[in-house]
Amino acid sequence: MPRPPRSGTYVVHTPAASGDREGEAEAMERDTVTRSPDTQTFGALAIASPFRSRELRVRPARRIDLVAHFAGAFDLAEGQEPGHAARVAYLGHRVAEELGMGAEERSSVLHVGLLHASGVSPALDAEDVEANAWVAEQFGLSEVVREAARAVGEHWDGRGEPLGRAGTDVPLEALCVSAAHWACEYSDRVDHPLRARAALQRADSAELVPLVGPQVADALYEVLRDDETWLALFSDEPATMVARLGIGEGKPSRRRVEDATAAMGVVIDASVREAGRAVRVSTLARALAGFIGYSEGARDAIALAGHVLDIGQLGVPSRVLDKPSILTVEEMELMRRHPGMGARLLEGIPGFEEITTWVEQHHERPDGRGYPEMLGEDELTMPARILAVADAYWALRAHRPYRPSHTDEETQEILRAGAGRQFDADVVAVLPEALVSAEDVLAQGGASEDGGGDEAG
Repeated sequence: MPRPPRSGTYVVHTPAASGDREGEAEAMERDTVTRSPDTQTFGALAIASPFRSRELRVRPARRIDLVAHFAGAFDLAEGQEPGHAARVAYLGHRVAEELGMGAEERSSVLHVGLLHASGVSPALDAEDVEANAWVAEQFGLSEVVREAARAVGEHWDGRGEPLGRAGTDVPLEALCVSAAHWACEYSDRVDHPLRARAALQRADSAELVPLVGPQVADALYEVLRDDETWLALFSDEPATMVARLGIGEGKPSRRRVEDATAAMGVVIDASVREAGRAVRVSTLARALAGFIGYSEGARDAIALAGHVLDIGQLGVPSRVLDKPSILTVEEMELMRRHPGMGARLLEGIPGFEEITTWVEQHHERPDGRGYPEMLGEDELTMPARILAVADAYWALRAHRPYRPSHTDEETQEILRAGAGRQFDADVVAVLPEALVSAEDVLAQGGASEDGGGDEAG
């Protein structure tokens, strides 16, 4: 029996490429059922016919509060468990403290640690020296962070990649992160924290010194003797722990949340989808929400969710994402796990409780045949239905390895055919007007402030 939506803190998920194929076939059936809107209550929103909501505002946060959790997506792409990058960042920060580095330098180490493997995303070239730096640039990070991110593969002895830098030509921030990464990789091979600690303390420095130099190696070994450091390394919430260390980020603000989330959307698009997909989904979702009757604050939140719908797909192998033929049962299961993976990544971001619920549900269906939970009609939130239509529209408009792109007319016909079963009938009904509003915004190169429709109180 499908469970009801979880309460409390949630996490964001992402859409499935395989769902495009399944959804298109399902939607071509013509027995449309129209639903009468029922009153729903979930999280901070109370939705009633005609889907009026009390005011919801995006909660202010700092950039690192989001980046610390987003970094889990790069862990998935690297084949690591989410939290690996956060642990590297934490340990690198401790090494920087031991070396007496200043607050600004330690902040740079934190960000380099979080993004040290961001260039391994499926569509980014892992051998490209600029890949990590490009991701750092999307988040608006400093040139110091970008330069160190370029150098995380360099070694003190000059045998690293890709430029073969040596000694003090390698940024100290990069060496701190390299030392932390070495220790985390070493401890990951041992199945118990105490055994991992003992093994690291016995490890031959001859392996570490050529990698990071004697000064950084000594600092790492000194840090590893500290009990609190070991307890923190095995924290159940490494991203939250790292975010607390963040300094120099300024005061929390909604603008920082919007900018960081939009930046992650750009990175996701470069990794698993066509360029510009996230902003198109976000803009259309905002417009749909406006015509449904949502307030400005709620539209802002729905638009944020649109940017990160696909974040969990960084954990789906490119062989599945890019497969030009029908997916096997095993491959379909991999694809259908991505909403849950995305949910794990965004859990704990301040103020994302409602947003993560909506994203977790956006592959669910009014007829109860969606995934991952096969939620029933009364369990499925309206923002999730809005996001499902926005996501499906742009998925059908895009070329896929297994089919050509659809025209606007064809796409709207497919969505109308699935209204009441795969897609919410009320959302599909306002799609033509919302598209006009969204296209105007996209043509201007920005996000709408009002998204169309009447504002609810």
